[in-house]
Amino acid sequence: MRSRHLLDSLHYAVEGIVHTLHVDWHLRYIALAGAVVLMVSVFASCTRVEMLLLALATTLVIMAELFNRAMEAVVDLLSPEYHASAKVAKDVAAAGVLMAVVCGLLVVAGVFVRAETLDALRGVSDRPGPHFLQVAVVGIITVVVAVLLAKLWQGHWNLARGGMISAHSALAFFCFISVCFLTEDVLVWGLALVPALLVAQARVEAGIHSVREVLIGAAVALAAGGLLYGVLPMRGGG
Repeated sequence: MRSRHLLDSLHYAVEGIVHTLHVDWHLRYIALAGAVVLMVSVFASCTRVEMLLLALATTLVIMAELFNRAMEAVVDLLSPEYHASAKVAKDVAAAGVLMAVVCGLLVVAGVFVRAETLDALRGVSDRPGPHFLQVAVVGIITVVVAVLLAKLWQGHWNLARGGMISAHSALAFFCFISVCFLTEDVLVWGLALVPALLVAQARVEAGIHSVREVLIGAAVALAAGGLLYGVLPMRGGG
């Protein structure tokens, strides 16, 4: 059936990603590797262009894996029994993923295997630190990937509700700690803490998460934020 609304199309797209995460371990490893690469990129003080290239390379590999899964589903539907042509279709789709991975590895090598980048990772570079917004975006991606993968490896298939970690609380508290490192105004800290606490309270009162799961979400966010903001020398300018 054709979708009549943009939100319906978006919902179906998200369902496709969630389904693939459920059944395809490769996509989980790709998501984890992408988050690690982006995390390392901020510690290497990569420029915005370099981080964009890394993000595009990761997206390319994820897209290839999604198309590969779609091809496998169609082939299994049309040819449930073994057929030489079905094997060719699956092999070609897998080859597309392989080519995307090779392209991604070349981009990663091109960005990281450079003297100035390696010096930055060793802490002996004079490169300016990453911009605050770069660190914030990477932190949000890292928190989301960590929470989703934790739920999947726990065997919890509803990524939006329940699970060992509250994703909403994790994101809310990451935003709170971002504000704390952005300003030294204690009043602003208090104002930022209120919505984070309200989000956590709402998840508990709705029966979606327990207090323990909300606290774990907050701990994950605080750990990620403390690691990124506490270690990196950031720039706040444009």
